Amino acid sequence: MYDGGTAPPRQTRPPSAIGKIIAIFAVVMLLLAVAGVATIAGVFWWYARDLEGFDEAKLRNHHPPQVTRILSRDGEVIGEIYSERRTVVRYEDIPSHVENAFLAAEDADFYRHEGMDVLGMVRALVVNLRAGEVKQGASTITQQVVKIFLLSAERTLERKVQELVLARRVEQAFTKREILSLYLNEIYLGHGRYGIEEAARFYFGKSVADIDLGQAALLATLPKAPGRDSPLRSPEHSKRRQVWVLQQMAQHGFATAEQVQPFIDAPLSASLAQEHERPTIHAGAEEFVEEARAQLELEFGVDAVPYLGAQVTTTVSLPLQLAAREAVREQLRAIDLRQGYGHKLAAAKAKVRAQALLHGDAPIAVGEIYTAAVVQPDVAVPVSERGFAATIGEHAVWVRVPAGSRYAEDDVPPREQFPVGAVLEVRVVAAAGAPDTGAPAGWAVAEVDAGPEASVVVADADSGDVLAMIGGSHYAAGGFNRATRAMRQPGSTFKPFVYGAAIHSRQFTAASLVSDSPEIYEKWRPTNFEADVYRGDVRLREALARSINTIAIKLADRLGVAAVQDFARTLGIHSRQPSDLSIALGTGEVTPLELTGAYLTIARRGSLLQPRTIQHVVLADGRRVDYNPAPQQVIGEDVAFVLTSMMTQVVRSGTATDAKALGRPVAGKTGTSAEHHDAWFAGFTPRTVAVAWVGFDRPRSMGRSETGGKAAVPLWVAAVRGAEQGPALDFVPPSSVSVRRIDAATGLLAPPEAAELKTLDEYFLVGTEPVDEVDAGVKPSGDVLLGLYDDDPGTTPAPTQDSTPSAPSPPSGGTRKRELPSVLENPD
Repeated sequence: MYDGGTAPPRQTRPPSAIGKIIAIFAVVMLLLAVAGVATIAGVFWWYARDLEGFDEAKLRNHHPPQVTRILSRDGEVIGEIYSERRTVVRYEDIPSHVENAFLAAEDADFYRHEGMDVLGMVRALVVNLRAGEVKQGASTITQQVVKIFLLSAERTLERKVQELVLARRVEQAFTKREILSLYLNEIYLGHGRYGIEEAARFYFGKSVADIDLGQAALLATLPKAPGRDSPLRSPEHSKRRQVWVLQQMAQHGFATAEQVQPFIDAPLSASLAQEHERPTIHAGAEEFVEEARAQLELEFGVDAVPYLGAQVTTTVSLPLQLAAREAVREQLRAIDLRQGYGHKLAAAKAKVRAQALLHGDAPIAVGEIYTAAVVQPDVAVPVSERGFAATIGEHAVWVRVPAGSRYAEDDVPPREQFPVGAVLEVRVVAAAGAPDTGAPAGWAVAEVDAGPEASVVVADADSGDVLAMIGGSHYAAGGFNRATRAMRQPGSTFKPFVYGAAIHSRQFTAASLVSDSPEIYEKWRPTNFEADVYRGDVRLREALARSINTIAIKLADRLGVAAVQDFARTLGIHSRQPSDLSIALGTGEVTPLELTGAYLTIARRGSLLQPRTIQHVVLADGRRVDYNPAPQQVIGEDVAFVLTSMMTQVVRSGTATDAKALGRPVAGKTGTSAEHHDAWFAGFTPRTVAVAWVGFDRPRSMGRSETGGKAAVPLWVAAVRGAEQGPALDFVPPSSVSVRRIDAATGLLAPPEAAELKTLDEYFLVGTEPVDEVDAGVKPSGDVLLGLYDDDPGTTPAPTQDSTPSAPSPPSGGTRKRELPSVLENPD
């Protein structure tokens, strides 16, 4: 009973059903959340329990494959070497708008998260749901770096967990700039281009440092699907993606609306380069690219070259290289026409060789050369085959014109090049019945007989830089470079080393007389080019000019073969040379580049300087490696000059008179090896040294008329002409050389009054000048040969008044026997 004092106790109302449900739901949700967190934590722990710490040093020192660019001496790109087309750029060199474009497209909160962006994941989900397609990724840039560098590409829960764990660790170990630099230099952006620099070069034709905002946005559309999103393959889709990236930039404050709008409105074509693909190697400079590759492999190792990212500046002058290549092709065409290689034979020559068509049914052998007649086939033949029907006697042959050869005329079918009735020489390459030849059943297969090949090396006399180097008429990258690899007999181009050794010995002078007369050695009777023509006593200057074999051999005999070998080696000939007297006729082997180096030593007044094809290399880290071989004075300037002067006579009145077409003073020597297998001219001006070679890869005669003077000299002149710019320079004698007026017939001093004598001025090493005067009343014996200044008397220098003892007498001619291995006659 309530007594009106204290308040009555309040009655507790029982909870409602709804309240109970809410409470239970809250508890359940809490428990689920706890369970979820525990599950996630368990999953993370389980999949990360065996995840070791990543190799920070490996990632920090990551050196990806990069493009190494090969440049001409003028800085033009002539080739690229790479396994992945990538050029790494430093973070400092990446424009801010390029960075911002990728952040807007890939990870707008990059600078605010620590590797995993939960809000970004939610935002990406909303964006993609609204767009109905994947517009924005959920992975941060740090996660993408982990995917690329540290994990496999598989899509599993375990890999995703590991990715998130490693992303956090990467964020702790690297700065944001370092992470972004790794990403932007590594990602694939389509068309074989890796990293933003190569992508910018490909799509826009410029460095990433020079691209604009619209181009940066276009690049940023590519990482997710570079093939699908390529502006070259899907321009409309690519434009939509570019606009979206630009809008994202404005939305996230990376750019203003006013900045992005012009690029939104511009057509996609305004951003793209007109041309996207370019050859990896400049057509015409392949030899230098391959030489650069070989040098890099030697210097840094084969496996390291794809990672260098270097710039290699070569010595090639592209205008000279292209001119030299055209000179090779023109000269080979001239030889082809003279000799009938790759062409139907001229009427007169075809008549002479008509008997060869009466081969009958005698067997024909693979690899051999035959004369064939073009016929109308009496069976169906494949019209698509680049060839035509012909007969060798009674044998039917299908003759092919190899595609890419200098005989494959553009847009002219072989059947029109070689009409029915034409006669030509062919080489059999497959016997009748051989499988997979494409020829009618029972027919042999032949190819148009290819003419000789050629090589030219042109070098700067001052620096030793190889300005042009032609390895063949159709040299391809990785092919056989005849300039550096073809070991061929130099023939008489070796004789200057014999004469140089003679001058160097001080036993002989340019005026010394040696008898041009035959000598018989056991199993060997060397002759001159003009068979049994001998001239008696001949001065060495004239003997070299006329390339007299017997005198070169006698000099080698008197000096000793070892002395000749040593002199050639001193000048730069390092390939093995014969140890018998045949060395005097150039029966050893050299490469065109090796011979160029030796002649370079003479041209440089006795200063040895190895020819170089690379000036310097700048590595990706900025280090520079210079290739500056040190010159070394190996013979006296006086010896080099006297030898040079003697070699000018070869051009003035000897076997290389066609070299006068250059219109400059030229010193050099022709060479024709045994049976006309090789034709050479090696020569130089005060500015330029060059060597030209012509011959078959598998030695065979080019025809008796194809000598060094005819086959090689015109090629040399054409190749050198472009290098000879500016006023003409002459060879200037050093002070250690004196001049005396001598009698042309005897080499003795000419008396002051000798109107009836043929006299000329001659160069001598100081101390080797003759002191005896010729008896003016004595009739000269043998030929009175041309002298140094006969064709240009205006250049005769004033004689000096030096008086020194005469040089020792050289050996006289005669007939004797001497032991010597048998060698082939070596004419020039």
